[in-house]
Amino acid sequence: MPSSASASSSSSSVRERKFILPESSAKAQISDSRSNLAVIVTHPWGPLGGNMNNNVVLAIVVWFQRMKITTLRFNFSGSQLGRGDSQVSQVKEAANFLLHGQHQNNNTRTSSTSKQQKQRDNSRRHVPKFILLVGYSYGSIISSSASNSIPQCIGTIMVSPPLAVRHWLYLFHGNYHLEQARNSGLPLLMMIGSKDNFTSEDSFMETVHTMPQNTTTGAVLKDADHFFRNREKDIMDIIGHWILNVFPQQCNGDLSLLADADFQVSTGTVEEESYTGCPCTSVD
Repeated sequence: MPSSASASSSSSSVRERKFILPESSAKAQISDSRSNLAVIVTHPWGPLGGNMNNNVVLAIVVWFQRMKITTLRFNFSGSQLGRGDSQVSQVKEAANFLLHGQHQNNNTRTSSTSKQQKQRDNSRRHVPKFILLVGYSYGSIISSSASNSIPQCIGTIMVSPPLAVRHWLYLFHGNYHLEQARNSGLPLLMMIGSKDNFTSEDSFMETVHTMPQNTTTGAVLKDADHFFRNREKDIMDIIGHWILNVFPQQCNGDLSLLADADFQVSTGTVEEESYTGCPCTSVD
């Protein structure tokens, strides 16, 4: 499994810095590209070994980092044995941490730092305006739930949501989290492997069809299982196509334009004049 160091080195000299989120004490790593958009990626269930160094999590953050988009990945604090409310709060905390520029505070500056130097520091500050939430496995349902409480969120991506086991995984609170995702009204991508170890394709499709059809895209990756070993690139291909389709005005056919794109957000929803949803598709 790749380490956090390898993620930084493989992302074209993009560096990640370590942080501790102040309220939850969750450990986080942030790559700050001073982009308008920031991407927060959540990981699989901790009791089974899930953490922010997971192969899928790393593939996602490196992909966005190469497009010069700020990323944040973090380890959920606490046991994760519960309804998931604490983890939803941690996603919201991570978003606020970025949106308020806490990751750009330079605590090493002293009172003797020159006024000119402080001005240069401030001129380099660029706080993200928008958040894209990407969750894998356990973290996918958590992120989708949090999207309804983050006004600056522009959309959610759920990779391998553990839908068939959600009742016990979130102590019969899984449906509540999915309802929060429905209420957000945000663009939503849901994807799964056709050979997922925990959720059948039929179960996945049943849930996809309960989500708002004008904003939800469902994708099934042929012959992939829950863990996506050696299929990480396929995940990113699906995400890339979805972004180009959902945000055509912001990307104009070029994903590299996403970092500096401007989105319309209001009370937790995003205005998508040209987006009418995508049909559920199978991907080879």
